[in-house]
Amino acid sequence: MMLLEEVELIFILSVLLLVGYAFGVLAKKVKLPEVTGYIGAGIILKQFIFGLDMMSEAQFKRLFSLDLVPINHLALALIAFAVCGGLRIEQMKRLGKGIIYIAFVQAFATFVIVAIGISIIAPFADVEGIPSGKILAAMPLALVLGGIATATAPAATVAVIRELRAKGPFTTTLLATVAIDDAIALLIFAFGLTIAEGLLTAGASAGAASSVWIWLGPLLEVVGSLVVGMLVGLAFDYIAKKVRHEVEMMTVSLGIITFASGLSMLLGLSPLLTIMSAGFVLVNLSQRNQRVFASVEAIQGPIFVVFFTLAGTQLHLENLISCGIIGSVFLVFRFLGKVGGTYLGAVFARVRGAARRHLGFALLPQAGVAIGLMLVAQESPHFLVHKSILVDVVLASVALNELLGPPLAAHALRKSGEVPASRPVATSRAK
Repeated sequence: MMLLEEVELIFILSVLLLVGYAFGVLAKKVKLPEVTGYIGAGIILKQFIFGLDMMSEAQFKRLFSLDLVPINHLALALIAFAVCGGLRIEQMKRLGKGIIYIAFVQAFATFVIVAIGISIIAPFADVEGIPSGKILAAMPLALVLGGIATATAPAATVAVIRELRAKGPFTTTLLATVAIDDAIALLIFAFGLTIAEGLLTAGASAGAASSVWIWLGPLLEVVGSLVVGMLVGLAFDYIAKKVRHEVEMMTVSLGIITFASGLSMLLGLSPLLTIMSAGFVLVNLSQRNQRVFASVEAIQGPIFVVFFTLAGTQLHLENLISCGIIGSVFLVFRFLGKVGGTYLGAVFARVRGAARRHLGFALLPQAGVAIGLMLVAQESPHFLVHKSILVDVVLASVALNELLGPPLAAHALRKSGEVPASRPVATSRAK
């Protein structure tokens, strides 16, 4: 039985690679980013498997979700590391305060706009647990969904940047904004969940103690992840000085990145923030460390194909229908918050040009972090009544934004003028 399962996994990996690659080629032919083709391949593959009754839902979940979790962790680790490859301090200084303004304003604008929209619409949308016309009763759900809306997935954005070979101030601003967005999202979500639980409880002492931990828990996770990441980055820099050959650098880099990811999970920290911190330290300690990022980029291709195709198999398009008007409000208001908030942040920082006009469109993809925050909210006993609508809305948002986000990010990068003329969107695969 164990041998059979291993054979099944090897076969599934081969299918994910080949089908994902084929749909990536098709996506390029119709002027879409390859990552959109990968995700589409996963969606179609899932429908094909169930349509022909090739396996049960339990088998599908075991093989495509549980057994392939390490692939997700590896891909996210490489993506988190790649995000920091262009975040040299001197580059960010040249961009000025624009990055900080844009990152914070777009996150808070998204939180406020989504929370207000949900709190106004939900009392009139026949949502379970919210009496008709009672706006205050809708505030807990609105605050939690507002916090989740702030999260942005770096994976698709990094994949599109890599495919297009985009490089310049706009791309650096985009990477910097994506890199710190998850930390901001985590803190905003903690704030929203704290207030929401306070509204749902009668101010019991146990609830107060829980609220204190909800504030301190995410804060300790962020600080701990950054500290561990800095230590890993310092060790990485020391080891990189001793490595001379490209293949050796690739091996060492992959080993250290996966070690940092596993260590952070063992310590209850955020692998994403830990690896981002390590990458940021590494890229700023020495210019020669760019060869570390080059060695990692060389192995990303096949892993990205499997990761995004696998992500497509996990999307539930039926949620687009079941989440109804609340899901529509969430999607539209999140779009307005990201795009409008980015524009306002750029105005406040007096940033002009492509960053002001187009950056918000590259911040729409949403995936793992949003789902993780959703699971945290679900664990609260106060949100049992909202569990169904919470799952439907977040998964619908992930499904739609992972499909539409990459083409919009590619559009923003093209408009910025930082995509090399010799490498148009449709033919940007590295030779």
